[in-house]
Amino acid sequence: MHHAHRAAAALAAAALFTTAVAVPLATAAPAVAGSVLGGTAPAIVRTAIAADEGKGEKVKYYVMQTKPNGEQEFLFEIAQRFLGDGNRYTEIFELNKGRTQPDGNVLTDPAAVLPGWVMQMPDDAEGEGIEFGVLPTAPADAGSGTEESAPADGASPKASAKPSVPYYVIATTPEGEPEFLYAIAERFLGDGERYREIFKMNKGRIQPDGGKLTDPESVTVGWVLKLPKDAKGEGLQHGPLPGPSSSPEASATDEAVAADDAGGSPSWLVPVLIAIGAVVLLGAAAFGGVLLVRRLRAGREEPFDDSLLRTDSSASWMVDRALRVLVAACEHDGQDLPGVTGVFIEGASMRLRLASPASPAPAPWVANEDGQSWSAPLAKLQSAAASEESTARFARLVTIGVAETGRVLVDFATARGLISLDGPTRARHEVLRRWLGELTGNPWSNDPRVVMVGNGLPQPELAEHLSAIEQVIPELEAAEGGVLVLSQAPSAAQQEMLAAKFASPSFGWVVIVLGESASAKWRITAGDDGWLRSGFLPDVRYTEQMAVRRAGE
Repeated sequence: MHHAHRAAAALAAAALFTTAVAVPLATAAPAVAGSVLGGTAPAIVRTAIAADEGKGEKVKYYVMQTKPNGEQEFLFEIAQRFLGDGNRYTEIFELNKGRTQPDGNVLTDPAAVLPGWVMQMPDDAEGEGIEFGVLPTAPADAGSGTEESAPADGASPKASAKPSVPYYVIATTPEGEPEFLYAIAERFLGDGERYREIFKMNKGRIQPDGGKLTDPESVTVGWVLKLPKDAKGEGLQHGPLPGPSSSPEASATDEAVAADDAGGSPSWLVPVLIAIGAVVLLGAAAFGGVLLVRRLRAGREEPFDDSLLRTDSSASWMVDRALRVLVAACEHDGQDLPGVTGVFIEGASMRLRLASPASPAPAPWVANEDGQSWSAPLAKLQSAAASEESTARFARLVTIGVAETGRVLVDFATARGLISLDGPTRARHEVLRRWLGELTGNPWSNDPRVVMVGNGLPQPELAEHLSAIEQVIPELEAAEGGVLVLSQAPSAAQQEMLAAKFASPSFGWVVIVLGESASAKWRITAGDDGWLRSGFLPDVRYTEQMAVRRAGE
């Protein structure tokens, strides 16, 4: 409840502050106005002056982020998202090739990009996350005049190098909002109340987009947060802190310079500052109201809804293209398309687990020694020729979660028998919803029929709900197949009937049983800890947002 009280207090303070400063701000000199507005106005004004004096051309750009599951973004999927064509990633690469990034590295390979890097985008780029303004500068430019801009006399380059620290690039929540410090502290430190430590470590530091952290409840997607040494968890990065400035003191120097220059600022800055102040205050009041509602909601448990049926579109698109490359490569070399039982994203490469050994593999794929797996670099899969044919033959391919090495997908059609999903009710219902989202929402899905039999099951609108399995038996002969979900293990007679169905190669149904089933071919257990376990696959996290949900976001 203290969060709700704090939000209410913020609303009251915003109202009082608006009344207190409205008249003085309208008549104050620029220097006074700047000091009243604190750290926000000087940063905005500096950007406006730089653009006004022609020191930097305004362009469209995007700050690379870490996905909620900890994977990095790729230029190919960024091009697909903002340009509508993944193959235009080469344009993004050419616009940014050789430019020093905020962390001091240089882009030389389109497949090697890092969170926090700033990508200039083509003029026709559109979508949430695209920024417009002067391109955020590299450390050498942004750090000019600060203590870190050059080694001290007698100091070696090694001694003055930036230390490696744990940091995190702020991403969006499933609702499309920026993550909050409280949720980040809960996720990486195990205690949401430690958000104050994160705020103190990053207060006043210039971010890649030129903004600064001045309020623990006001953050922006793409900002880089240094975290305490004991931080751990998926999505955490280690290395020199990315961003134009790596120390809060540097931003203090910038503010002092801005304050010194304020006395000679042109008169047009006064109305600009007033407008900025009004926007900031109105935004703070609105944000306080939203925060109050969110904090109150966080105090009570809410059931998971059908938003879990949404798939990770960028990841599924990448897999879909890889499958199309596989089809095109086999066609080009005159090879039969192999059966694929699983897909594993392993760092910068993708590995296909085949139903039966096949060697050699068509380029860009490479077969392993026994021919049981084919692998290819993601960068080559992004640029290789892709087939325009349907990928519906992979229609039952499902992302089950993220392992230590990366995303794991399994073809449920290869089970050829019951798939049992056991565990606490809440956990298995969440996993089931995710599976249904994968089976119906991926680019390679063929819009399967979903039938749910029994009581106590989730009620997604896309499914038909029946009370007994006998009601659907006559329709199990449908050639296109579908997905059948049972609320409990089938009887002995029903098991025998289903076994006979699975014995036929033409049977195209996936049958999932919630709970234990002695006759299940695959037995999978979902835990409240967010992990999915089985005896034939690596343990995977089935939800990358669990920490955020538990923090009330």
